[in-house]
Amino acid sequence: MKLSKKPYLIIPKLIEQPTWGGRYILGIKNWCDNPIFKNKKIGQSYELFSRSKLLLKINNTSDKIFLPELGDPNTDRVFNKLPYKKNIDYITLKDATDLFNKIPLIKINQSNGNSFQLHIRPGFSAKRWLPKAESWYYLKDGLITFGLKKNININEYKKTCVEIEKKMKDLSKKIKDKSMTIEEGNKTAKEFIKTKNPWKFVNIYHVKKDTVVDASYGGIHHSWEEDIAKYPDGNVNFEIQQDVMDPVSTIRSFDKGKFKKDGSIREIHIDDYFKYLDTNPDHNDIKKMTPIKNGNRYLTTKHYRLDVLKVSGEIEDKTNKSFVHLFIRKGSVEVKTDEGQVKMTKGHSCFISEKTLNYKIKSLDGESIILKTFIET
Repeated sequence: MKLSKKPYLIIPKLIEQPTWGGRYILGIKNWCDNPIFKNKKIGQSYELFSRSKLLLKINNTSDKIFLPELGDPNTDRVFNKLPYKKNIDYITLKDATDLFNKIPLIKINQSNGNSFQLHIRPGFSAKRWLPKAESWYYLKDGLITFGLKKNININEYKKTCVEIEKKMKDLSKKIKDKSMTIEEGNKTAKEFIKTKNPWKFVNIYHVKKDTVVDASYGGIHHSWEEDIAKYPDGNVNFEIQQDVMDPVSTIRSFDKGKFKKDGSIREIHIDDYFKYLDTNPDHNDIKKMTPIKNGNRYLTTKHYRLDVLKVSGEIEDKTNKSFVHLFIRKGSVEVKTDEGQVKMTKGHSCFISEKTLNYKIKSLDGESIILKTFIET
């Protein structure tokens, strides 16, 4: 198929997360009133990934027939029926770029918290694990852990994780054999974890809006944390990462005492976590690992780059032989090339092929802020 030089609106894939999602993502996309999403909590919006669909006919996100998928993060399953037909109404990402194998996964997240985890460093050899560079641009203030505290006892930290995992397995068994309710299990787990306090081994940070946290180096402990009083929406961020599945990339040491509906618990990988954990003090210092802003450039890694563009009138930009992903953080814009144009409001994305040499961005609403993701070619 001949690659077009038009900009494409991307159909976002929304992931329902009843326990830790929220309404922020629906709000920024102006879909809160859509009956499809009544009483639903959305935890993620896949803005660009290997199975993204690009619209051929719809060119305005305000169009009432512009709709998202409500789907499963690990399969092609879609829970809502969309009026779009392949090669008539949309094409796949693979049809639009020769750089398909270099496309990162880009998500909007709303999460109250996740596990203590890390990803192996690129270049490390591991039978099960693949490296996964990832970075977060914060859309709202949030709370995280990043790196180990100085001078901690690693053996004591590992022992704490082992003791918590053993307790969680015991509680899980009781819940599944009906000798304990899941409510009782949650209460007991919470009290036990409080006595062990694994947070005493890691650095806790309050992250400000418009800040990048870069975990792309690999081997660095990290997690998203909860403080409902200070951050009622949880951690809300724009995440860029290598498109690698969690089961082969995310190594967990502690899952915050969470049970699934049936009382089971998620797999924990304590031995591997401590095997691949980077204990270099410089790498565990978030100030030393935070990228330095240079003009519009907020982030430069081997696998992706991020610019934050503030546009009041109209600007002209180049692709420099890279694909370009544009996400509207604030305002509304028109993106135009020689072969077409799209209009986007806050919270939506478009894709431009590397075959396009130049494109224009025009703000339609005062100052607009656009997150531009691309690669070095």
